[in-house]
Amino acid sequence: SLPARSPHPPSSASLSQPPRVTLVDEASYTEVHSHSCELKLTNLTRSAPMPPRSEASLLLVTTYTDNDVLAHIPTGAPGRGLHAFRLCGDTGRLTPVDTYAVGPNPAFLIKHPSRNVLYATTECINKDGEILTLEVSSTGKLRIIDRQSACGRSTCYLNIHKTVSSDTEYISAVNYWDSKVATFPLEDGLVRNPCDIKQLPGATYVTEKNPSREEHWSYRQRWPHTHCAVTDPYTRSFLFVCDLGQDKVLHYCPCDVSGKLIPTGEVFLEKGTGPRHLVFHPTLKTAYVVNELRSTVSVFSFQPQVLDNTEHGNFIVHSASDRKSVLVHEDTLSTLPQEWESKTVIKDGIWKAASHSSEIRLHPNGRFLYIGNRGHDSIAVFRVLESGSLERVALVPSGGETPRNFNFDHSGKWLVVGNQNSNNLTTFKICLQTGLLAQKYVCECPSPNYVFTYGEVAVEG
Repeated sequence: SLPARSPHPPSSASLSQPPRVTLVDEASYTEVHSHSCELKLTNLTRSAPMPPRSEASLLLVTTYTDNDVLAHIPTGAPGRGLHAFRLCGDTGRLTPVDTYAVGPNPAFLIKHPSRNVLYATTECINKDGEILTLEVSSTGKLRIIDRQSACGRSTCYLNIHKTVSSDTEYISAVNYWDSKVATFPLEDGLVRNPCDIKQLPGATYVTEKNPSREEHWSYRQRWPHTHCAVTDPYTRSFLFVCDLGQDKVLHYCPCDVSGKLIPTGEVFLEKGTGPRHLVFHPTLKTAYVVNELRSTVSVFSFQPQVLDNTEHGNFIVHSASDRKSVLVHEDTLSTLPQEWESKTVIKDGIWKAASHSSEIRLHPNGRFLYIGNRGHDSIAVFRVLESGSLERVALVPSGGETPRNFNFDHSGKWLVVGNQNSNNLTTFKICLQTGLLAQKYVCECPSPNYVFTYGEVAVEG
């Protein structure tokens, strides 16, 4: 059964326009555990604020709270759940602002495109995860206003989208452990009951065999593992879902009437690569997929006209090597130095690797691509050429152990890396001409999982 909802949901007016948060002083931590509770970013505003001295970014970092119920086996110290930091736009210095006790294991964060609302997932393999809805007040306070079952385990990704010819909003939750993609209507920013749950064939292995995470970590492809859902920026009508367990990318089109995800096809990738996340270039009709198990990045031409063949209920299946595919494989590059490439082996289904890829981010200017290497503990820097192809230009130490996630600040001048096993965040200055990274600052943060930039904030003098 689904959790009970808050008896006093906020009005739609309170969730309308995103506030401009003004940070003044650091705040003290207040631990809270109730269903409806607040992250008090104290002293955030003044009645008559002084003109801003410099611009900064407000970063929210999710941290693991219980390592024992995760699909993988991290060694970082448990955190409180949600940690807020201010990043100085001049120096890259990170200042802790506040901490919010929420769990278990908050993971992915996404902001509603027009409302003062954030959505977070929880990540565990022994029970279904949740989608948490957090309201952001005009003074910068965060408050949980709703909790909804994500209808699957180890919830690792969220996607907000609309149907083709309707303004109805939906949010889809990607569940890694049991390979379920659940879709929910959004009403006034609140997550309603699910309208659709898709589980990939073969994923019932989870309920039939109850595998341990040790089995999973040895046999990464024994059953399907959905890992992300991304809307393409050209048609804005299709969701692309990476399946790490079966080396394929599936695509769906939301139904105008019901909101259900209609399967429209799938693209098979090279065996044993383990596609984790996908990003589209905004102008070059190119997609990039980071392959976790091989520590590589694959470049695909994106042919949206192929999706026209799905209008009458056709389900199209292609290999990425087929030039008729919606995703056509063009190239694959390593994210590791040559001497590390032989340290990844898959034999008799057993996966062993000294390093494995994590996040992939395309810089807002579209000229640079970054990928994390967990084990080699580095960020691979690629230049995007005019054709959409990639050229690796650097491997930069991540400033800690196991760089699981990273993100840009609001200006695109800084990159903040969450190093999971060394319990720290590292700030890098980005050269906007070359894409190269220069380490500037390290800040303690227990077991960082996901780095989210809420937006620009003003620092008062």
